[in-house]
Amino acid sequence: MSQRDLGAEVGVTAPAISKYEKGEVIPNSRMLIRLSNALHVNVDFFFRQIVVNVSEPHYRCRKSLKKKEENIIHGKVTDWLERYLEVEMISGVTTSLDLPSGKDYQAFTLEDVEAIAKKVRKEWNLGLDPIENVMDVLEQHGVKVGTFEAPNSFDALMFYHDKQTPVIAINKSMTGDRQRYNCAHELGHLLLQVGPSLDEEDAAHRFAGAFLVPQEMAWKELGKKRHAIDLRELYLLKHKYGMSMKAWIHRAQDLGVITKGTARRLYIQLNQKMTGKEEPLDQVKPETPTYMHLLILRAMNEKKITPSRARELYGEHLPGIARGTE
Repeated sequence: MSQRDLGAEVGVTAPAISKYEKGEVIPNSRMLIRLSNALHVNVDFFFRQIVVNVSEPHYRCRKSLKKKEENIIHGKVTDWLERYLEVEMISGVTTSLDLPSGKDYQAFTLEDVEAIAKKVRKEWNLGLDPIENVMDVLEQHGVKVGTFEAPNSFDALMFYHDKQTPVIAINKSMTGDRQRYNCAHELGHLLLQVGPSLDEEDAAHRFAGAFLVPQEMAWKELGKKRHAIDLRELYLLKHKYGMSMKAWIHRAQDLGVITKGTARRLYIQLNQKMTGKEEPLDQVKPETPTYMHLLILRAMNEKKITPSRARELYGEHLPGIARGTE
């Protein structure tokens, strides 16, 4: 909202709103209630102790966002991060950053990237099987992950809080396979130390595929050499590993299972069956990170916060907590 629009909503002038924003004038309790109603936030929003310092965000989008759209997304993410940090402060529980680093993560070729993805899975004790919830895996290692309502053109963004904690924001309306791939892609950007001979985006894409579907499992599922693959196979594998059919085609080509020509034919077949950006038949259900939710429930059960405060910190309907319950 513009200052003029907000002023009209609460019954003051635009310069008065400007003074509130700059801290030159403190609104009284009646005005705070009006502001909270106009902005659709709880009054507690105005009394937060947490202030976040974030780096310039790096957006991952299928087409450029308008500046207003970027501002809205950035505002939502900042609001969520403030609540997230406040939940940690109230709970007295924080996760330390546990990302691998060092020379072992320097990548000069795509084969290096493949080996790094395998090493990360080993260090994080993920084995070779499909990852149940990629967002939870990242949060267990200190990366803060949140999901948000955003335009369809927006996939994800990443930035650092206080110059050290990585934060990843994912579009809530995306299918689960796209969410998982974007999380893995951003993890690639976080970990890889890409050499000058390698394109950073290509490296992150290769890492995402290798992290979600290790080479050994791709060969086990598809075989090491195929002349043709049926889309029905890719559909089943999509739901088994939570990685899109399109990404599976790319993965198969990367590993030499199929030729570039076979991959091209599969892309054409898939595009003919797609509805807009959605692949055919059932979609992979979106993921939800659970760490913040669990901390809020812990704080509430330990009587550190009330149910109404828990709902305000969560930022939307808190599963398992009925409105009006105290």
